[in-house]
Amino acid sequence: MAVELPIQDVIEAAVAAGWSEAEALAAIIEVADNLMLANVNNAELDALLKAMKRKLE
Repeated sequence: MAVELPIQDVIEAAVAAGWSEAEALAAIIEVADNLMLANVNNAELDALLKAMKRKLE
């Protein structure tokens, strides 16, 4: 997986900065979850805007 090594680097950097590995992993999961939620919300908003545009045409 293309992102595995960079993520491992982030974990190593976090551990070097004093985070536990579990804390670093939890933070990565939270960021990924937030990005996924934003992506879903953007898709829903895009669909809503397209529907509104069709109604106005």
